[in-house]
Amino acid sequence: MLEVAGLTVRFGGVTALHEVEFGVPDGAVCGLIGPNGAGKTTLFNCVSRLVDPVAGSIRFDGDEVLERKPHEIAALGIARTFQHLALVPSLSVRENVMLGAHFRGRSGFAAAALHLPMVRREEGSMASDADEALHRVGISKLADRSVQGLAYGQLKRVELARAICEKPRLLALDEPASGLSHGEVDELAALLKRLGSEMDLTLLIVEHHMGLVMKVCDQIVVLDFGSVIAAGTPAEIQENDRVIEAYLGAAA
Repeated sequence: MLEVAGLTVRFGGVTALHEVEFGVPDGAVCGLIGPNGAGKTTLFNCVSRLVDPVAGSIRFDGDEVLERKPHEIAALGIARTFQHLALVPSLSVRENVMLGAHFRGRSGFAAAALHLPMVRREEGSMASDADEALHRVGISKLADRSVQGLAYGQLKRVELARAICEKPRLLALDEPASGLSHGEVDELAALLKRLGSEMDLTLLIVEHHMGLVMKVCDQIVVLDFGSVIAAGTPAEIQENDRVIEAYLGAAA
Protein backbone atom coordinates (compact mmCIF):
# COMPACT_ATOMS: atom_id res chain seq x y z
CA MET A 1 0.00 0.00 0.00
CA LEU A 2 2.75 2.45 0.99
CA GLU A 3 6.39 2.14 -0.10
CA VAL A 4 9.03 4.60 1.09
CA ALA A 5 12.44 4.27 -0.57
CA GLY A 6 15.63 6.30 -0.14
CA LEU A 7 13.76 9.25 1.37
CA THR A 8 16.14 12.08 2.30
CA VAL A 9 15.20 15.50 3.66
CA ARG A 10 17.55 18.35 4.50
CA PHE A 11 16.80 21.67 6.19
CA GLY A 12 19.85 23.80 5.48
CA GLY A 13 22.79 21.83 6.84
CA VAL A 14 20.60 19.51 8.94
CA THR A 15 19.63 16.10 7.56
CA ALA A 16 16.18 15.37 8.98
CA LEU A 17 15.75 12.07 7.10
CA HIS A 18 18.51 9.95 5.59
CA GLU A 19 17.64 7.29 3.00
CA VAL A 20 14.57 6.09 4.90
CA GLU A 21 13.06 2.86 3.56
CA PHE A 22 10.06 0.80 4.71
CA GLY A 23 6.77 -0.56 3.42
CA VAL A 24 3.25 -0.84 4.83
CA PRO A 25 1.07 -3.69 3.48
CA ASP A 26 -2.57 -3.13 2.57
CA GLY A 27 -4.73 -3.31 5.70
CA ALA A 28 -1.80 -3.23 8.14
CA VAL A 29 -1.33 -0.98 11.16
CA CYS A 30 2.22 0.40 11.16
CA GLY A 31 3.68 2.36 14.06
CA LEU A 32 6.41 4.92 13.43
CA ILE A 33 8.33 5.57 16.65
CA GLY A 34 11.54 7.17 17.81
CA PRO A 35 12.92 9.80 20.20
CA ASN A 36 12.01 13.47 19.79
CA GLY A 37 13.66 14.90 16.69
CA ALA A 38 13.99 11.51 15.01
CA GLY A 39 12.19 12.72 11.87
CA LYS A 40 8.77 11.12 12.33
CA THR A 41 6.62 14.17 11.65
CA THR A 42 8.93 15.23 8.82
CA LEU A 43 8.22 11.88 7.16
CA PHE A 44 4.47 12.45 7.64
CA ASN A 45 4.83 15.88 6.07
CA CYS A 46 6.53 14.31 3.05
CA VAL A 47 3.64 11.85 2.63
CA SER A 48 1.11 14.69 2.79
CA ARG A 49 3.33 16.86 0.51
CA LEU A 50 3.97 19.62 3.03
CA VAL A 51 7.72 18.97 2.76
CA ASP A 52 9.75 18.27 -0.39
CA PRO A 53 12.54 15.69 0.01
CA VAL A 54 15.83 16.11 -1.82
CA ALA A 55 15.83 12.43 -2.82
CA GLY A 56 13.76 9.28 -2.65
CA SER A 57 10.34 7.97 -3.50
CA ILE A 58 6.96 7.52 -1.80
CA ARG A 59 4.61 5.23 -3.66
CA PHE A 60 0.98 4.79 -2.60
CA ASP A 61 -0.64 1.76 -4.21
CA GLY A 62 1.84 2.15 -7.08
CA ASP A 63 1.25 5.89 -7.55
CA GLU A 64 4.23 8.22 -6.96
CA VAL A 65 3.07 10.59 -4.21
CA LEU A 66 5.95 13.03 -4.76
CA GLU A 67 4.60 13.82 -8.23
CA ARG A 68 1.35 15.07 -6.66
CA LYS A 69 0.56 18.50 -5.26
CA PRO A 70 -0.61 18.87 -1.64
CA HIS A 71 -4.26 19.48 -2.60
CA GLU A 72 -4.31 16.21 -4.61
CA ILE A 73 -3.37 13.94 -1.69
CA ALA A 74 -6.89 13.56 -0.28
CA ALA A 75 -8.27 12.49 -3.66
CA LEU A 76 -5.47 9.94 -3.88
CA GLY A 77 -6.88 8.26 -0.76
CA ILE A 78 -4.61 9.58 2.01
CA ALA A 79 -5.90 11.42 5.09
CA ARG A 80 -4.04 12.58 8.18
CA THR A 81 -4.49 14.12 11.59
CA PHE A 82 -2.04 16.55 13.16
CA GLN A 83 0.09 16.55 16.28
CA HIS A 84 -1.58 19.81 17.31
CA LEU A 85 -5.34 20.18 16.81
CA ALA A 86 -6.27 21.94 13.56
CA LEU A 87 -9.96 22.69 14.07
CA VAL A 88 -11.93 25.85 13.22
CA PRO A 89 -13.22 27.32 16.52
CA SER A 90 -16.06 29.28 14.90
CA LEU A 91 -17.63 26.16 13.31
CA SER A 92 -19.76 23.42 14.82
CA VAL A 93 -18.52 19.88 15.28
CA ARG A 94 -20.43 18.74 12.18
CA GLU A 95 -19.13 21.65 10.10
CA ASN A 96 -15.54 20.90 11.11
CA VAL A 97 -15.97 17.27 10.09
CA MET A 98 -17.61 18.28 6.80
CA LEU A 99 -14.34 19.98 5.83
CA GLY A 100 -12.92 16.50 5.30
CA ALA A 101 -15.39 15.92 2.44
CA HIS A 102 -15.02 19.25 0.63
CA PHE A 103 -12.42 17.98 -1.84
CA ARG A 104 -15.22 15.89 -3.42
CA GLY A 105 -17.26 19.03 -4.18
CA ARG A 106 -17.63 20.04 -7.82
CA SER A 107 -19.52 23.34 -7.57
CA GLY A 108 -17.54 26.50 -8.22
CA PHE A 109 -17.36 29.88 -6.49
CA ALA A 110 -20.29 31.39 -8.43
CA ALA A 111 -22.56 28.44 -7.71
CA ALA A 112 -21.66 28.58 -4.03
CA ALA A 113 -22.25 32.35 -3.86
CA LEU A 114 -25.71 31.89 -5.41
CA HIS A 115 -26.38 28.78 -3.30
CA LEU A 116 -27.68 26.88 -6.33
CA PRO A 117 -29.44 23.48 -5.98
CA MET A 118 -26.18 21.68 -6.90
CA VAL A 119 -24.47 23.32 -3.92
CA ARG A 120 -27.30 22.40 -1.55
CA ARG A 121 -27.15 18.78 -2.72
CA GLU A 122 -23.39 18.65 -2.16
CA GLU A 123 -23.74 20.20 1.30
CA GLY A 124 -26.42 17.65 2.18
CA SER A 125 -24.15 14.81 1.05
CA MET A 126 -21.21 16.21 3.03
CA ALA A 127 -23.37 16.60 6.14
CA SER A 128 -24.50 12.98 5.79
CA ASP A 129 -20.87 11.81 5.46
CA ALA A 130 -19.95 13.90 8.51
CA ASP A 131 -22.75 12.40 10.59
CA GLU A 132 -21.62 8.89 9.62
CA ALA A 133 -18.04 9.72 10.65
CA LEU A 134 -19.21 11.17 13.97
CA HIS A 135 -21.22 8.01 14.61
CA ARG A 136 -18.15 5.86 13.91
CA VAL A 137 -16.05 7.72 16.48
CA GLY A 138 -18.87 7.82 19.04
CA ILE A 139 -19.65 11.53 19.32
CA SER A 140 -22.86 11.92 17.29
CA LYS A 141 -24.53 13.76 20.17
CA LEU A 142 -22.00 16.60 19.81
CA ALA A 143 -22.74 17.28 16.12
CA ASP A 144 -24.47 20.63 16.62
CA ARG A 145 -22.17 21.86 19.39
CA SER A 146 -19.44 24.40 18.81
CA VAL A 147 -15.98 22.89 19.11
CA GLN A 148 -15.19 25.67 21.57
CA GLY A 149 -15.51 24.40 25.12
CA LEU A 150 -15.29 20.70 24.30
CA ALA A 151 -12.95 18.48 26.29
CA TYR A 152 -9.57 17.75 24.72
CA GLY A 153 -10.38 14.06 24.22
CA GLN A 154 -13.57 15.03 22.39
CA LEU A 155 -11.66 17.44 20.16
CA LYS A 156 -9.24 14.65 19.21
CA ARG A 157 -12.24 12.56 18.13
CA VAL A 158 -13.60 15.45 16.07
CA GLU A 159 -10.29 15.61 14.19
CA LEU A 160 -10.31 11.84 13.72
CA ALA A 161 -13.88 12.04 12.38
CA ARG A 162 -12.85 14.74 9.91
CA ALA A 163 -10.03 12.53 8.64
CA ILE A 164 -12.24 9.47 8.08
CA CYS A 165 -14.88 11.72 6.48
CA GLU A 166 -12.43 11.90 3.57
CA LYS A 167 -13.09 8.16 3.11
CA PRO A 168 -9.37 7.40 2.85
CA ARG A 169 -7.57 4.15 2.22
CA LEU A 170 -4.50 5.23 4.20
CA LEU A 171 -5.02 7.08 7.48
CA ALA A 172 -1.92 8.76 8.93
CA LEU A 173 -2.26 9.69 12.60
CA ASP A 174 0.28 12.06 14.16
CA GLU A 175 0.39 11.38 17.93
CA PRO A 176 -3.32 10.55 18.37
CA ALA A 177 -2.83 9.66 22.06
CA SER A 178 -1.06 12.87 23.09
CA GLY A 179 -2.83 14.61 25.96
CA LEU A 180 -5.22 11.72 26.64
CA SER A 181 -5.74 9.95 29.96
CA HIS A 182 -4.93 6.26 30.36
CA GLY A 183 -8.61 5.38 30.02
CA GLU A 184 -8.96 7.49 26.88
CA VAL A 185 -5.87 5.83 25.37
CA ASP A 186 -7.43 2.40 25.93
CA GLU A 187 -10.65 3.59 24.27
CA LEU A 188 -8.65 5.03 21.37
CA ALA A 189 -6.82 1.72 20.85
CA ALA A 190 -10.13 -0.16 20.62
CA LEU A 191 -11.55 2.52 18.31
CA LEU A 192 -8.59 2.41 15.91
CA LYS A 193 -8.78 -1.37 15.68
CA ARG A 194 -12.50 -1.17 14.94
CA LEU A 195 -12.14 1.60 12.34
CA GLY A 196 -9.35 -0.29 10.58
CA SER A 197 -11.53 -3.39 10.34
CA GLU A 198 -14.84 -1.71 9.48
CA MET A 199 -13.45 0.75 6.92
CA ASP A 200 -10.71 -1.47 5.48
CA LEU A 201 -8.11 1.14 6.41
CA THR A 202 -4.33 0.97 6.35
CA LEU A 203 -3.00 2.92 9.33
CA LEU A 204 0.33 4.71 9.78
CA ILE A 205 0.71 5.99 13.34
CA VAL A 206 3.37 8.29 14.81
CA GLU A 207 3.15 7.87 18.57
CA HIS A 208 5.17 8.17 21.78
CA HIS A 209 2.67 6.20 23.89
CA MET A 210 4.20 2.74 23.72
CA GLY A 211 1.14 1.08 25.27
CA LEU A 212 -1.00 2.19 22.33
CA VAL A 213 1.66 1.25 19.78
CA MET A 214 2.07 -2.26 21.18
CA LYS A 215 -1.70 -2.82 21.35
CA VAL A 216 -2.72 -1.76 17.85
CA CYS A 217 0.31 -2.12 15.54
CA ASP A 218 1.14 -5.14 13.38
CA GLN A 219 4.56 -3.74 12.59
CA ILE A 220 6.77 -0.96 13.92
CA VAL A 221 9.44 1.15 12.22
CA VAL A 222 11.93 2.91 14.50
CA LEU A 223 13.67 6.15 13.51
CA ASP A 224 16.64 7.71 15.24
CA PHE A 225 18.43 10.83 13.97
CA GLY A 226 16.53 10.54 10.69
CA SER A 227 17.47 6.93 9.89
CA VAL A 228 15.63 3.64 10.28
CA ILE A 229 17.39 1.64 12.99
CA ALA A 230 14.88 -1.22 13.31
CA ALA A 231 11.68 -2.63 11.84
CA GLY A 232 9.59 -5.61 12.89
CA THR A 233 6.74 -6.85 15.04
CA PRO A 234 6.04 -5.28 18.45
CA ALA A 235 7.69 -8.24 20.18
CA GLU A 236 10.81 -7.95 18.03
CA ILE A 237 11.07 -4.20 18.61
CA GLN A 238 10.73 -4.57 22.40
CA GLU A 239 13.78 -6.84 22.44
CA ASN A 240 15.90 -4.89 19.95
CA ASP A 241 19.12 -3.61 21.55
CA ARG A 242 19.46 -0.63 19.20
CA VAL A 243 15.92 0.51 20.01
CA ILE A 244 16.52 0.16 23.75
CA GLU A 245 19.75 2.18 23.42
CA ALA A 246 18.03 4.93 21.38
CA TYR A 247 15.33 5.37 24.02
CA LEU A 248 17.26 4.72 27.22
CA GLY A 249 20.86 5.45 26.28
CA ALA A 250 23.82 3.12 26.28
CA ALA A 251 24.98 1.57 29.55
CA ALA A 252 27.89 3.33 31.21
